[in-house]
Amino acid sequence: MALVAGTTLATPLPTQNNDNELPARAADAVQQLIAIAPTSNTCIGASFPDECSVSSATVVNALLAGFTTYSITTAAEQAALLSWMAFESGDFKFNRNHFPAPGRPGQGTRAMLMPNFVAEYAASIPELAPQVAAAAGDPAKVLELVQPDQYAWAAASWYYATKCSTEQRAMVVDGGLQGWQNGFITGCVQTANSPERQAYWTRARQALGAPV
Repeated sequence: MALVAGTTLATPLPTQNNDNELPARAADAVQQLIAIAPTSNTCIGASFPDECSVSSATVVNALLAGFTTYSITTAAEQAALLSWMAFESGDFKFNRNHFPAPGRPGQGTRAMLMPNFVAEYAASIPELAPQVAAAAGDPAKVLELVQPDQYAWAAASWYYATKCSTEQRAMVVDGGLQGWQNGFITGCVQTANSPERQAYWTRARQALGAPV
């Protein structure tokens, strides 16, 4: 993962034990996440506390696992996905869609995937596939299956690996702002850019050491 230069994708970060401080490598990665999602250092005041995740080594490891599984290896691609998740989840405060109230049933994960993509993602995971079938098309039940960290944080990587074309991915890697905007945001995710969304992308690129 480009979080902390030189960190290999296959190597999980150590998590905190008792009252000891996080080892330097884990602490640096957490600080990179906070630089991208500035309010992710706390869940105080979160509207849905059970969905809120504070940036931590546990979150970093869940992201690492997703990047590894779906071969997301470049800083540019990781920055695109991290900024997408941070923007869509309100600095990791949400794991389901709530707006406008009461929200769209079945839309969620940290990337706020639409219900049809949530169902496709869940069905692609061998241990969840039987439960997806048992949910009989109930979007809320299917979304519940991918709420745990190991699935929620990997959903963006799955989407990028399976829904973005080779050409779109090349634009993300080498195309800078225009490549990210045209190849990823409007092309692959099929949504609109905004100053707020772009600010997350800029912070993510800076945090991961990619040129802006």
